[in-house]
Formats: sequence, structure tokens, C-alpha cells
Amino acid sequence: MRNMILLDIETMDFGVESGIYEVALIVIQDREVVLTEHIAEVKDEALIHLGMGEGYADISEDEFQKNRFRNIIHKYDYPVVAHNVSFDRKFLVHYGWLDEDHQCFDSARAIKYANPDLFSYSLGYLLSFYDIERPLTHIALDDVKALHEVIIKANPGSWIPLYKASPRKLKSLVKATANVEGQSTIFEGKRMVFTGESPFPRVLMKEMAAKCGAVVTGNVSSKTDLLVCGDKPGSKLDKAREAGVEIQTDEWFIDAVSQDLNLDTASVTRESIAVSTDSYVEKPENKYTEVPELKGKSVNIALLPFRIQTKVEDILVDHMEVAKINKGSNGYNVDIVIHSEGKDYVMLEKAKELKIKTIPLSKFNQMILSSFD
Repeated sequence: MRNMILLDIETMDFGVESGIYEVALIVIQDREVVLTEHIAEVKDEALIHLGMGEGYADISEDEFQKNRFRNIIHKYDYPVVAHNVSFDRKFLVHYGWLDEDHQCFDSARAIKYANPDLFSYSLGYLLSFYDIERPLTHIALDDVKALHEVIIKANPGSWIPLYKASPRKLKSLVKATANVEGQSTIFEGKRMVFTGESPFPRVLMKEMAAKCGAVVTGNVSSKTDLLVCGDKPGSKLDKAREAGVEIQTDEWFIDAVSQDLNLDTASVTRESIAVSTDSYVEKPENKYTEVPELKGKSVNIALLPFRIQTKVEDILVDHMEVAKINKGSNGYNVDIVIHSEGKDYVMLEKAKELKIKTIPLSKFNQMILSSFD
């Protein structure tokens, strides 16, 4: 898209009752930055570096700050783009900052279409994968600038607008999926948990997930692939964050199912433009390039999330011809350790002491993708 408004907000928690503490905007016009705006009220400057809205006042109901935002949105009238836009949109619509019918796009989804072979689409992972030397601070202005750089690098060609299903129409949507069991593999083999208060009946959402191949469970564990949250998600959200589980909103779930099944005729509210694209790109097949430095080596993958280990193991064995896979937390008799980023692992420090080669997951992802430039 040539014109868009990039957006990031900071909140204290997942539920809308936690409030809005920062809003950052970058207006892109003809692919050039024409405006950068940070909407916030400093409360304690000494805490700002902590991120997540710390050090700022709750501006959810602040009419002055709200009007600053709305004036920009009305002046430019471009689609809003955010990473996991359903989360940001939920807060902004709830507090009246954004009109419910304003067109919204998810940058994570657009990047996934552009490069479907990544192990993660979190903003932090993408910064590392695309070699962008900018930390993820969870400070709104920093992170929206980071998102801008990621979009430039990823250069997504297909932008798909957000479905907006109302709770009263969810039954119609479930009915529309009744005869498509097995036609969608969007959640194939994924272990999913639903939590929190939701206007969408949980029993129907679980039914939809199962029809799309998911295994729905009641508790979060290291084997959980996805936590879908409503308001007031409680301890399950904390467990998911601790385990590095992907976290999404109810609105994201409805949107993902609707889009994957192409339910244009279902009783859902659809954005006015079906697809906005510079040049539509079909999803390519997974293609990996041989990495000579991995061939015949023994590799430890214990420091990867359980849900990623299997995929990495298959790639290493089937495409990289490694000699051995080790999943033990004390497995130092190896040549290479592939690890997740952003955590201080004792095993990783020990591996470095033993001069064992360590490879962050995002860099391994780079190495194996022949399409990465």
C-alpha cells in the first residue's frame, strides 16, 4: 500500500479495562513519511524506559488526546496498519478513538503472505530476521518506527483487510463452517486454549477451531501453540507469556477463520475492499537451501519452544542432513546449539564457555531460506 497510517499503542494488560497509555502514529503517503506523532501524557519520566505504558498516564478517556488522534485519522483518511491490529483496534474502538468501520490491516498477516516460512511473526523476531538494528522497547514511538522498518524490508505485496464479525452473527458464521470440516488447515495440529470474557460464545469458537484442525485444551502448557484471549484472561495469559506461547484476540481468531475459508457470503461484516495489493503474490511452497556448515553436525534444539522443535527437527534431518539431534537441557556433546532469542539461558552460557557454536532461531531461519535476500 502506498498510503497508510502505522499505529502502535501501549496498554497495561490484555483487557480493555486496563486502558490506553500511549499511541504512536506514522503517516505514510506515497510511501514517504509525512507525519510522526506520539500521543501520551508523561506521569513519571523515570519509569518510561520500562515500556508497556509505564511512566505515562491513562489517556483512554482524555478528550484532548483523543481528538488529536481523530484529527489525524480524519485528515489523512488512510487505512490503519498495526502488528496484530485486532488488539489495537479493540482498545481504540472501545474508547471511541477509532470508528468501528475504519479500514484496518494486520502487518503480521501481510508479512506472512510475503514470507510464509518464518518460525515467528512477532515484531521482535522480524527485527532480528531482517537484520534491523533496533531493539523492541515496548515504547509506542520506538515500536511503530521499528514496524515501519520491518515493512520496508519485508515489502509485502498483499494486504487483506480485517473481518469484523459481530457476536450476534457468530452463530451464522459457525453455521457457514458446518460443512467445511477438513477444508481448512489453518490450525492443523495446533493445540489451542481459549480464555477470558468474550461476547463470542466459547463453545462455538471451540467448535470452529476443531473444524479447522485444532486440538482444543483447557490449560496452557509448554505444548500449547496458541492462546486466544478475551477480556480479563487471568492466569492463563501469564502462563502463556512465561512459556512463549503465541497470544491472539478473539477478533483475530474470527478473522483468521473467516479469511482462510473465504467466507465472503457468511453473515459477517466485511470491510469495503476485499484485497488491497500492489501486486498479488501467491503463497510459495516451503523451499530450503542447503547449509554446508550444518551437514553431518550434531545439533541441540532444547532451547526452542516445544511447538517449534518438531518443525526445526524435520528441516534439519530432511533438508540439512545433520548427523544427530539432541533435545536435552544438558546436551553439550554437540557441535551447534540453535536457540530462541530474548532469554538468558544457563545452557547457552555454558555452550559459549565450551566454544560450541550457537545460532539464534531467526538467524537459522535466514540460513535455510533460499528466498531470503
